[in-house]
Amino acid sequence: MHIMTRASRLILPGTAILFFLFFLSISSVSSQETPPGTIRVRVTLIPVDVRVTDLKGKPRLDLKKEDFSIFENGVRQDLRHFSVETFKATAAGSADKALLRKVPRLELIPQTARTFLILLGRGRLNRPFKGVDALTQFVRNDLLPQDRVAVFAYNRATDFTTDHEQIAQVLERYKTIHEKIESQLELRFRGLVAVYGSKEIPKSSQPDIDTIFGAPGSIGSRQVPPGHITDSGQLVRDLNQASETLQRVEADAAMRADSSIASAGQAVIPGISSTSASSFDLLQAGEFTDLPFEDYVSTAATTLQDLRNIYTAIEYLRYIEGEKHLMFFTENGLFLPRLENDKSIAAMANDARVAIDTIQTGGVDQAFGFSYASALPRKFVGAETPEEQQLIRAGASGAFAMSTLRNISQMTGGLASVREKTQIALARLNDVTRGQYLLGYYPMDNTWNGHYRRITVKVNRPDVNLSFRHGYYAHDTLEPYDQEAFLSYSRITAAAGYTEDIKDLPFQVESKEDRTAPGIPQVMISLKIDASQVPFQTVNGLHQGKLSITVFYGDSKGKNPGDQWETLDMNLREGTYQRVMKEGIPFSMRVPFLGPNQALRVVVYNYDNDRVGSLMTRVK
Repeated sequence: MHIMTRASRLILPGTAILFFLFFLSISSVSSQETPPGTIRVRVTLIPVDVRVTDLKGKPRLDLKKEDFSIFENGVRQDLRHFSVETFKATAAGSADKALLRKVPRLELIPQTARTFLILLGRGRLNRPFKGVDALTQFVRNDLLPQDRVAVFAYNRATDFTTDHEQIAQVLERYKTIHEKIESQLELRFRGLVAVYGSKEIPKSSQPDIDTIFGAPGSIGSRQVPPGHITDSGQLVRDLNQASETLQRVEADAAMRADSSIASAGQAVIPGISSTSASSFDLLQAGEFTDLPFEDYVSTAATTLQDLRNIYTAIEYLRYIEGEKHLMFFTENGLFLPRLENDKSIAAMANDARVAIDTIQTGGVDQAFGFSYASALPRKFVGAETPEEQQLIRAGASGAFAMSTLRNISQMTGGLASVREKTQIALARLNDVTRGQYLLGYYPMDNTWNGHYRRITVKVNRPDVNLSFRHGYYAHDTLEPYDQEAFLSYSRITAAAGYTEDIKDLPFQVESKEDRTAPGIPQVMISLKIDASQVPFQTVNGLHQGKLSITVFYGDSKGKNPGDQWETLDMNLREGTYQRVMKEGIPFSMRVPFLGPNQALRVVVYNYDNDRVGSLMTRVK
């Protein structure tokens, strides 16, 4: 077949941790792992994108270098780069590889286009301000021809493209289908299931999600494994504590109201004590939320799903050159217990040079406002009417969720739009991002210890507002010899840490014990990969393609983990090419046999179209 295979057995620090976490269904990867093919380089020129607006929100592009001062952790820095960037319509360029950072850069390259990743959060986003309609018009009419844009919703994301009509069609399908999906998810993530059950998108909803992205002739898309929330442990503990307290309060209220229940003894609620609610519980419940238990846990589940996607989107954008905009659309905001949660999101986005623009589409009746809502009697078992329920949602809990949107936008240099028409917000975003300043400095502090450093920008002009990147992590940056090695490693390890199979690059796998080779027993793994999903280039009459194939393995209990990484370079003559297009690409590899029912996670990745496939299997 003239298929050349380059195999490499990588001994990666933290590999055991990686497989153990994957085996226990936890989607995270050790931060100490080193991508293959990397060199350690300090990239010290820090870029800072700054937008200056007047008090009416209009851009100011008449400032000079001497008007700016920049500080890191309170210490003034020497401004070494200054340029004004204005974005005007030019011919659309390449939508993909031109964006990716290939090598470390010590200089700043001015941008000629904007990059937007549209993240559609949970909720009904077309009510009451017709948010999806406004977004579709923004994509069709307001983006510059060279602007690159992609859509991310639930667990799928499109390619970045300058073909804006393709993205508009994805949004139109989303508008048609998403309310059905939201109804399914609302039923799924309520009550104790939302507290103690899986937070993953149910398989029953996946066909509808795939329909949004997978219409015939539509732009390419991929299933994206959920990101790892920086402070997920503390966040989950906070949300669980709140839900348990609310359960105690509601159970106690119900028992006091029903003398027959009170005389029979208190019911046992899973996960909490049977002791009746104390005065402290009542006080604590009031501190947590205005919502009754059912609404609270549903809101918390929605927030966790949105939050994971925000972190995923930040990492999705990290490898793209220049400043990027993450446009997060949400019906009711993010309900996060601590200000530290907001800061964690912002720190990760700042480090990736991502500005988060938050657009809330759910609206509120401004005639009532918060004072009326907070004056309603507290009813832990729910409000009497839909109108009261909506007003309670617009109370302190609603204000809390909106403040998070404002915080993460302000701390990342983005725009926040809360309780206003989406069309107005998008017009303002389009106007403000048409021009900006690019600043750069070499930090005076050369102790690269990985700590977060705060950036502050000031100007000597009155009556202006600034939006800018507020910090970065001062670590020794791992830069690859080429982008392919780094991105491949990132995609493969993310897929390995995801509990569900990924079928964007389909393949079949068979595994069996093989005792024919001398030495220790081995497992023979045989693959048949769908060639129609692999891009080939014709060079000198040969069809050339490339795949990265990785197997993560462990014994039946998840112990003794290991991994094997191989690269499949294909140079196919015409007859062989036609055969693999029809029958699939065959590939086999061996890994050590660790005993009956051995667990295997096989990941296949193609860099050229950024597609990944992943299957979990066990040795028969």
